[in-house]
Amino acid sequence: MQLFGRLMLVQAVACAAFAQEYLEVGAIGGFAFARGLSVTNATGTATAGFKNGGTFGAFFGGDSHERWGGEVRYLYRMSDLSLGGSGASVKFDAHTHIIHGDILAYFKHRAAKVRPYIAFGGGVKFIQGTAVESATQPLGRFAALTHTDEALGVYDVGGGVKYSLSKSVRLRFEARDYISKRPNKVIAPAPGAKISGILNDVLVNATISYSW
Repeated sequence: MQLFGRLMLVQAVACAAFAQEYLEVGAIGGFAFARGLSVTNATGTATAGFKNGGTFGAFFGGDSHERWGGEVRYLYRMSDLSLGGSGASVKFDAHTHIIHGDILAYFKHRAAKVRPYIAFGGGVKFIQGTAVESATQPLGRFAALTHTDEALGVYDVGGGVKYSLSKSVRLRFEARDYISKRPNKVIAPAPGAKISGILNDVLVNATISYSW
């Protein structure tokens, strides 16, 4: 039900975006930084999570008011899995698809050349482990990095600044924190082990867009 609710939020923002007086479509590129998760068992602690990696995607939205707007985004994140501790480490190929809808609140009116803003919303992320699993994976007593798929609901919050290069072309610089619960399939805790923490994925992006 939580996942269904987030998908409904994305749909609602999408419907709102198509009804805008001012529409915008653009491309996204950037880099993501993730905080590690703690994995504990009776023998000690390891750190699991996602490697830092590039991101790219696209968005569509617009402004319904001088100070408010909405948009829908798709992002592809290079997100190899990692597990480290006790002097050992392992990496596992993976990537993530993120689909979400956001509300944007601007600090300046629509005609301003420079428009700082905050953004917040939610959606869903699909994590896909793509490497070949091994029964002898290092640190297997803590967790297994797996060739599987996992869907997680995600909230995002952040802000940035939009700069008008011309009447129709706009450039943005922004940072977003994508917050979700910890995975338990692509990073599967071993028997007797526990993964703790909240998954924070901070994306620093630049966008170029066309508006009409």
